[in-house]
Amino acid sequence: MEKGELLYEGKEMTTSVNIREFSAQGARLDVTLAGKVSGKVSGLRMTTHNALMKPDGTVEADVRGIIFSNGEPIFVWGKATAKGVDPAPILRIEENLTFQTPSQRLSFLNNTKGWSEGFDNFATGEFTYKVYAVK
Repeated sequence: MEKGELLYEGKEMTTSVNIREFSAQGARLDVTLAGKVSGKVSGLRMTTHNALMKPDGTVEADVRGIIFSNGEPIFVWGKATAKGVDPAPILRIEENLTFQTPSQRLSFLNNTKGWSEGFDNFATGEFTYKVYAVK
C-alpha cells in the first residue's frame, strides 16, 4: 500500500465499550467513539469498532463511521488491525477504508480508498489518527 494525499486527521474520544463475550479466540468488544476530523474532509465523526481482542495482544475489527461535513453525511467503513505498543495500554491501529457520500461537493470520495494509521489510548479514551488516499 502506498500512501497518497492526506484526506483528514482526527481526534475521537471513546464514549462506550460493550464487552460482548469471551472465548478461546479472545474478547469481543463494541467500542464507540465521537470526535472531529479536519483537512480536505472536515466535520464531526461517530465511529463503532466491532473488535476481537486476541490472547496474543493483537486486535481485528470491523469499522463503521459517519462524518457529518457541513450537514452532508460521509459513510466510512472497513477493516482494522491493531497491536499493543509501549507504554501500555496504547494500541497502534491501521485501517483500510471505503467511503460513500451523496454529497456532490465530496463526490471524489466515492472513488477513493483510504488507509489510516493512529493510536488509541485505553487509559485516556483518546484515539488520534490520519487518513490517506491510497495510490
